[in-house]
Amino acid sequence: MTVALADLQAYLRQVAAQQYETVALPGFTLYFHPGDDLVYFNYAIPDPSLAGPGKAGDLHASLARMRAECAARRRRPRFEFIAECAPGLDAALGAAGFVEEARQPLMVCTPDRWAAAPPVQGLCIHELDAAAPLDELRAFLDVRQRGFDLEAAGAAGEAEARQFARTLGQGRVFVARMQEGTPVAAGMYSSPLVAGPGRTRIAELAGLATLAPFRRRGIATALAAYAARDAFERGVEVVCLVAADARAGRVYERVGFHACATMLAYVEEYETGFLASKPGF
Repeated sequence: MTVALADLQAYLRQVAAQQYETVALPGFTLYFHPGDDLVYFNYAIPDPSLAGPGKAGDLHASLARMRAECAARRRRPRFEFIAECAPGLDAALGAAGFVEEARQPLMVCTPDRWAAAPPVQGLCIHELDAAAPLDELRAFLDVRQRGFDLEAAGAAGEAEARQFARTLGQGRVFVARMQEGTPVAAGMYSSPLVAGPGRTRIAELAGLATLAPFRRRGIATALAAYAARDAFERGVEVVCLVAADARAGRVYERVGFHACATMLAYVEEYETGFLASKPGF
């Protein structure tokens, strides 16, 4: 199956619109988390109008409005987009005072390419949905946070778990445990949606994290394969993910994912932006 990048970009826009406040500007749409100013939860995605070569054009007026909208919410101006869907936007943003924050492989898997992962002795994977008990969702959030941040404090609070359940929609959460019941890894896929000109049913695999003592045992590979298969069994045609880097991408290649494009993140430089006086943002 051929995966259209326009469908993937449309899916990312739809998912963001379901979760965040939206502000449409000429050329792109802003997405703001209602209560969290973390830079990764607040960003812009270009519209289809920027898809053709040379379409990035003069975004000066829109970027000025973006800065004003971000300033009003104490957010830092930031873009996330598929490079191939907006040729020249990276250069236009660079000229406007933005810097490249991340350049990562965008990977996809389809049912015909999916492959089972090698078994991991003693590993059990538990699936949760939006109706799961809050304590179980809190355990997921805790493992995910500690998997990405070694200094993270204890489990998420009840309010955070409730908010997460509200945004999960038809997505699914997965917690991997060893035989003794210890949670060791977590991941999820977002709500499957029909997106883009191709009307493709897509889900995004995200938040895959393994606790440090349990890494390099094949757990992340097993979790990715399990989650992707679950999505396919629910009618998803394409599962996508953004790999941290090429090394992480090799984990997903083992179960049928392959790189199809480049995901870019651009953020305004501190010294040129309104948050220059907010150290540590």
